Amino acid sequence: PAHCGIACFNTFTFSGSSDVQSLFHRIQQLEGELEGVLSRVEPTPDSACRDVTNPEKSTTSGPSSTNPSNVSTVTSDRERIAVSRSSLCPTDLTQTPANSCDYLAKEYLAKGSRSATQWGPNWYFNGIPMSSEAGRRWVSIRTAQEVTWADFSIPIMEYSPPWALQPFFSPELCELPDKDAAREIMSAFFRSRFRLRFPVLDEILFETTMETAYGPADGPVFSPMQVSAKACVLSALSIAPRGNASKQISRSVDVDLCAAKAQYLLLHISKDSSLSTLQTALVLQIQRAFHADWQGAAFFQSIACRIVCALRGHLYHPSNPFGLERSRSERENDHTRMLFWLCYMLDKDISLCTGNPPLLTDVYCDLDLPDNYFDHYTYLPGLDTFFAGDDEAHRYLTPHLPGDPRLSHLKEKVCRQLLSARALKDNDNQLLLNIRQLDDEIEHWRLSIPVNFRPALSVSKNPIPIGSDEGIPYMIHRMSLQLDYHYLMTVIHTTVRKCTIETSDEIPDLHSVVHSSFDLSLMASRSTLWCLRILVSTLREDAFRFVTFYSSTAALSLFLNIVIHPLDSQSRIDLELLISAANMIRDIPVGALTQSEIARVQETGNFLMRLVWLGTCAVTKAERE
Repeated sequence: PAHCGIACFNTFTFSGSSDVQSLFHRIQQLEGELEGVLSRVEPTPDSACRDVTNPEKSTTSGPSSTNPSNVSTVTSDRERIAVSRSSLCPTDLTQTPANSCDYLAKEYLAKGSRSATQWGPNWYFNGIPMSSEAGRRWVSIRTAQEVTWADFSIPIMEYSPPWALQPFFSPELCELPDKDAAREIMSAFFRSRFRLRFPVLDEILFETTMETAYGPADGPVFSPMQVSAKACVLSALSIAPRGNASKQISRSVDVDLCAAKAQYLLLHISKDSSLSTLQTALVLQIQRAFHADWQGAAFFQSIACRIVCALRGHLYHPSNPFGLERSRSERENDHTRMLFWLCYMLDKDISLCTGNPPLLTDVYCDLDLPDNYFDHYTYLPGLDTFFAGDDEAHRYLTPHLPGDPRLSHLKEKVCRQLLSARALKDNDNQLLLNIRQLDDEIEHWRLSIPVNFRPALSVSKNPIPIGSDEGIPYMIHRMSLQLDYHYLMTVIHTTVRKCTIETSDEIPDLHSVVHSSFDLSLMASRSTLWCLRILVSTLREDAFRFVTFYSSTAALSLFLNIVIHPLDSQSRIDLELLISAANMIRDIPVGALTQSEIARVQETGNFLMRLVWLGTCAVTKAERE
């Protein structure tokens, strides 16, 4: 690859061999304590008949132990023990933070029947998909634990109010919060930096939507246009409190309830192809993406993609020159085009996480960037977090979107060349060639970014320097590009383990090539966790969506390497890094988060601790042998 040389990377440093030995002793201590605890735990009939050395002989209580579609969401005994008994592990992650008790007591928020598996389509070992039954058995053997799909899944918390079970349209769905409170919340949203990153709403157009939503019914029932407007307002209120200025205002508005109402209203109007319905679907999709619920995001994405194409948003049309007044139809066209870019970028993230084919591709979509798009590299370094109330200049700033559309186009190529049905038929030679080409392209993209925004090749334990005068919008966009770069590097180079090393006659050095490529994914994963530490320390709870999206992929990459190379000294260092990451997630302030967000933070921390537990089991098993 273009930058396979390890010399080109910043060194990931640890304090030395003494730390490795110390960690090793703590692992041994953990094993001894666990044996003592487990000896006092009464075995269940299930566990009594398990044979982890030959998983095929294991008896199970039902299909949930082998079928990822029926994942049990019950925390295992070993997880509860692992997070409570040893100095190797952080404080119990299952404990509810003190300032979140009121949120979690909400009666309608409950652990749902769905779980989001974290094994994506790019995870392999020696040609075995980790999301397959063979992959599950392999992990069980390597860790000497009966691993289930629940160990690699995160439960989805769902809001289930009483009217959700009613088969008919309930009037409660159309009830909106106080209009003045809603208007104040949305006013803060349109003054926030969040509006530039996620330009899902247009301030002028949304004013009309508000009037329609709060207007009287057209007859005995609300018209489809009014229902669409109400759904749009509810969805907007569910995401608007992310603007810092509106956090205090939004205390009286139940964000999760607004999102649930918007979702059920959308089901009644999903055939509608209006701009307000498109905005509703897209806002709900963004919310699901923030929770890393990619199956839920895919549902809303299918609706959003259909509508955005029906409104011709996938086709480019030039905008008016700067400063000229636009007609309403021109404003709607420009806004629809911006919504297309949000759909396109989210579409690629969904495909990489789920393996589903992209719905929007370059063959059918015009990918010309918005006019003046690169202006944000000029205005972001000096942009205040919030605009002054009398400042009209922000209305003309070109939104910079949550990442880089050009990198999203690269993600589409990754889906096509590495994860598509055609790519599954490629031999090892073609796979390695595709990985090399994609690696070259991502490096070309990296070098095209202005120096002050350009992602570093890697991030060591020493953080990326953040200037005291560096504005939050500038820092967020810079770190977003850094995280997205590492994420795509991880996805590309973990796919190399699709190669079956036994069939290496055609490529004599296949084993070293595979390890060299996978090492790049490990470097990217370690860098990801260090970047997240920086974001959490700087943004606090506003780092929520970065943590939920990027932490699982980085953690799985390190975990897989630990299971493959349990005796390597770096594996013990990576265990320590995973523990540190779990502590970081646990320490995220939750005061400004919603009920569902708090639950997601807890489950993400629990997931990382399950990986720590299984990684520790792999190390101790290898040491015994």
